[in-house]
Amino acid sequence: MGRLVWLVRHGESTANAGQPGADPDGIGLTDLGLRQADFVADAVPRDPSLIVVSGFLRSQLTAEPTTRRFPTTPQEIWEVHEFTYLGSLHGKPMSDRDRAPYASSYWLTANPYHVDRPEVGSESFAGLLDRADRLLARLRLAPPGLVVVFSHGMFIRAVDWCLRSRAGRVQRLDMGGYREHQQRNPVPNGSVIELHEDDKELRQPTTSHLTGRSGSPSRAGS
Repeated sequence: MGRLVWLVRHGESTANAGQPGADPDGIGLTDLGLRQADFVADAVPRDPSLIVVSGFLRSQLTAEPTTRRFPTTPQEIWEVHEFTYLGSLHGKPMSDRDRAPYASSYWLTANPYHVDRPEVGSESFAGLLDRADRLLARLRLAPPGLVVVFSHGMFIRAVDWCLRSRAGRVQRLDMGGYREHQQRNPVPNGSVIELHEDDKELRQPTTSHLTGRSGSPSRAGS
């Protein structure tokens, strides 16, 4: 049996809904996000060989219905958490809209090695890509079968960027190119992206399961 990876973005978070939050790791889910988590669990077509979650609350809450449905499947916490690059804002209750000017300044500076307060868990863009590479390497050692990874939008696009860089399609540390790619190709809350062992880039996110139908989601656009 080969290996199939599902990269799942967490359900709608309170931050996604415009509510303020102080620390990126403690953001929870809205009622819609909790329903999306249920829909993901219903869509898993067979017992996974492994369930992976990030250390962030919204990822773990999204995974809970799947772990309840498959209680014998091993669950592990890996470094698949969201890209946190505005460390100086940690601890300050702010909405995504409030943070937008600071984010714009960060991306315009375009220094892939800059770390804003590493002592609070902030990382550089280069560090984000290193984490994405470590995920790809670790997945090669994962058990065969279906591996379900509950992660975050910008991190999932970082995985895609690393794959494209390996294929020579993009420059690895091109922050502007990554940011444009990430913004033009959003990963919807609760969506699933399949990653096969020979893929050179990520496939399109699927969202058909979010209507509440059971069964494996079909590929977007098909």
